[in-house]
Amino acid sequence: MRSLVLNVLVAVIWLLLQTQPTLLDFFVGAALGFLLLFLFRPVLHSGDYVRRVIAANVFVLLFAWEFLRACVQLIRLTLFVPVDRLRPDFLIYDVSGLTRLEILLLSHCVSLTPGTCTVDISHDFSRLYLHVLDCPDPAAVRRDIDNTLRRGILAFTR
Repeated sequence: MRSLVLNVLVAVIWLLLQTQPTLLDFFVGAALGFLLLFLFRPVLHSGDYVRRVIAANVFVLLFAWEFLRACVQLIRLTLFVPVDRLRPDFLIYDVSGLTRLEILLLSHCVSLTPGTCTVDISHDFSRLYLHVLDCPDPAAVRRDIDNTLRRGILAFTR
């Protein structure tokens, strides 16, 4: 938390040093503040903050890649696969061991990915009920979520 405050403080100071401050100046100041926190992480004890910010940015890029990949797959399914060959299915995805925030992020990321939708969350927050447009192998869908979205979320939340 202290590192975040320092980062915002450097961004605000940078913003105040500009003759005509803009939102871009604030982001430049935030980037400079992050660079300072990165360079002086042993002194400022900001290693965890730096790791989490980098992991969050990597996750955004990973999610963008998964989103584009799912869009291309959805286009292929809707244009070139006959409807009678599609195998839509509901499947249960185990989220035990995740916090409620991590479950929320995961469920929204799954729902934002074209071709999949989070239908429900169990009352004890241990399972997600998903609908997948074409699911010939439910285990492969679970592995894909584990290896991409879940791993990326855990990288910056823990």
